[in-house]
Amino acid sequence: MPSEVFFIKVPDTTRNADVAERVSRLTDACGIGSTAAGGLKYMIKVHFGERGNKTFIQPTWLRPLTESLRAAGAKAFFADTNTLYVGARANAIDHLTVAYEHGFTQEALGAPVLIADGLVGENQSPVEVELKHYRQVYIANDARACDGFVVATNVTGHVQAGLAGAIKNVGMGLAGRGGKRSQHCDLRPDVSRGKCTACGTCVQWCPTGAISVSDIAVIDEAVCIGCGECYAVCPFGAISFSWSETSANLQEKMAEHCYGALMGKRGQHYFFNFMTALTQNCNCIGRAEKAMAEPIGILASRDIVAVDQATADMACTAAGEDLFRKMWPDWDYTVQLSYAESIGLGSRSYEMREIS
Repeated sequence: MPSEVFFIKVPDTTRNADVAERVSRLTDACGIGSTAAGGLKYMIKVHFGERGNKTFIQPTWLRPLTESLRAAGAKAFFADTNTLYVGARANAIDHLTVAYEHGFTQEALGAPVLIADGLVGENQSPVEVELKHYRQVYIANDARACDGFVVATNVTGHVQAGLAGAIKNVGMGLAGRGGKRSQHCDLRPDVSRGKCTACGTCVQWCPTGAISVSDIAVIDEAVCIGCGECYAVCPFGAISFSWSETSANLQEKMAEHCYGALMGKRGQHYFFNFMTALTQNCNCIGRAEKAMAEPIGILASRDIVAVDQATADMACTAAGEDLFRKMWPDWDYTVQLSYAESIGLGSRSYEMREIS
């Protein structure tokens, strides 16, 4: 049976009150107020945006999520996990500082803000999944301890998965440090001697100190964990990957971590995909990026696979082409959708209901 996906247009993101009001209508449509259980603790999973990024979801748009949970008698908090790469969000102190700088405060959101995996990403627990790639996955402790999720995702392209939707937001975003490392472990970068200028940008962003610079950047494969940050930040396009099989593996591993994060919370999770700033890279990139499409709207569903499938379909229809393949033509982002469906995370079949 197809899953319900609700959609509301957001043609203009400059009027924050109007966007928040549309989010409120979506919370009513997907039934948070009537199906969220009173007394339970819900994490509102969001990406706070790297310092310098401008396209993260605006905090004022998200307060209706808090209010809908409270109306049901539930408790709410906002959270993300620390990054694997070296940056402004690699530990909870700096991460919370960036979150506050970007407006994610209790005053704005109506709920406290936490970092779900502790000071440096060490607060994680194994979850038994018994799937293709893993017998167990490592998930942030606060994600394990909460009773349900509301997942708010700014949909973008992604340097390794092609599409960064709700599956990526949960599977990569709620993995502990061990989970993040293991998802990336098959990827190995190559440096182009003709393009590399030895600028050192990749050295600054490498989380393991695997890169040194002489006449060009040199990557120590014994230390490299394949996180792809060097590829994302290189200003000269000097770093490349062989993506075909390894990208597919990463997407499947990401889906298996998503499975572990959602385990035990079926029926108590809701997914909101914001198609308001469809950039090539996700909000981990610490710079302003131009959107690849005009604002489209927001989708909501209780099915994580359906909402991502509907998001991809709608974005491609609006663009008149496969927007995610245009952004990242070397790999197939649909792997995560088909694999997530195959392990029981949801259905790629959906019925779209537009909210006026």
